[in-house]
Amino acid sequence: MRKLLLVWIPVALLALFAVLLGRTLLVAPPAPAAPAAASEADTFDGEVIARRLAEALRFRTISWQEGAAPADVDASQKALVAFRDWITTTYPAFSAQASREIVNDYSLLFTWKGSDPVLAPYLLMSHMDVVPIAPGSEPDWTHPPFAGDIADGYVWGRGTIDTKAGIIGQLEAAEALIRAGFRPKRTVMFAFGHDEETGGQGNARIAALLAERGVRLEFVDDEGGVIVTGTVPGIEGPVAVVGVAEKGYLTVQLRAHSPGGHSSLPLPIAETAIGRLAQALEKLARAPFEGRIDGVSREFLQQLMPYMSFGQRLAIANLWLLEPAVLKSMSASPASAAILRTSIAPTMVQGGVKENVLPPSATLTINLRVHPRDTTESVLAHIRKAVGDPQVDIGAVGVRREASAVSDMQGPQFALIRRTLERVKPGVIVAPNLLSAATDARHYEALTRNVFRMVPAELTADELKGFHGTNERVPVSSLVLIARYYRELIRGADGEL
Repeated sequence: MRKLLLVWIPVALLALFAVLLGRTLLVAPPAPAAPAAASEADTFDGEVIARRLAEALRFRTISWQEGAAPADVDASQKALVAFRDWITTTYPAFSAQASREIVNDYSLLFTWKGSDPVLAPYLLMSHMDVVPIAPGSEPDWTHPPFAGDIADGYVWGRGTIDTKAGIIGQLEAAEALIRAGFRPKRTVMFAFGHDEETGGQGNARIAALLAERGVRLEFVDDEGGVIVTGTVPGIEGPVAVVGVAEKGYLTVQLRAHSPGGHSSLPLPIAETAIGRLAQALEKLARAPFEGRIDGVSREFLQQLMPYMSFGQRLAIANLWLLEPAVLKSMSASPASAAILRTSIAPTMVQGGVKENVLPPSATLTINLRVHPRDTTESVLAHIRKAVGDPQVDIGAVGVRREASAVSDMQGPQFALIRRTLERVKPGVIVAPNLLSAATDARHYEALTRNVFRMVPAELTADELKGFHGTNERVPVSSLVLIARYYRELIRGADGEL
């Protein structure tokens, strides 16, 4: 028997190696898509688009949180009105062809009617509002956040990448097509929300309005995806990450109780309110949410696999055996870990009023981004079980939102997005992605199963920090790419989907 084992074990290992190697060698990069014609690439002038974006940035369309000063709110509302008037004068051909509706006082819905009423319309989106500047950070900006400066190959300012570049790109594409005599077969709608940064009630109302009219959308394309270079391990070239779903949102508050008292006669640390919170957080850290390579994360890896090193291709082609190792490797990076599981972020701690007084209660606030495989209720149950302390009250506070549906990654609508990106950016690798942040696109899930998130600005890791941050800026070269993307998308949507 021992001799048989000595013979068969090497044979079995050799067979296993042959299977692993064979599955890896079957992986080959797909043929590249044909690029857009060079003559068409020259129809957009980056300097002109940059100047128009700079003008758009000077409208301080800030979304303030509830309780903001009335004067600030009033100024933002006036800026939204001025911005929509600016669109009319800056893009006259578009404004003449597309009907405009003002929804919820400030959000805009444009309808560019197609010649074939049988074809379902589609919706291009972006939002006009921007987040405020962090108080005290103004001196840290290389260029003033609302000056709309153009310098060093960039347009600088709040709203460049989040997301007035998307609005300008869509308008530039439509204006150019109309001036060239193009009329779409399929109706194109444009939704520009005014309050995405504070919940998106403008787009929620537009979605409800379309539903009341019985509109079914072929697909939706909003913000949420970009083109990155050098940020995906193992991939040197550009990668277009297209959002096909977004995580849910849940904030949980833990409130611990204890008798309190004087600090000169303290309870054991574990029995103080602050000590209980510390233990609760430690227990939660030891009980992370389940991570799996499935759904969007599996498709993400499958699309990138042909372009990776041999060792990475070997692992991904054989997830049936090597998934635990890949899961461990991905979990080491916050960016990749986010697409694997529900994330846990302790964000606020409150407790105590004086250094020599033990507080009778203390609170810990945790923000969680809920993976599509979980629900907000199952997340709460997980936290309560992990903490397991009757002296700690646990409950949801504030906004509570389930994860979005996962859009169809195999259908012709996603194929159109992929094909368009490959045409305007030859050599780009296109992969689906799960967003940790929220977008207005979620409001349209009842109208289509094809909700995508992509404004193809080409950004480095440093430039990505501009989202809601200091020195937000977009390369002028990306503005041409964005305009070309929307132009090709509009043309392509008239083909067979």
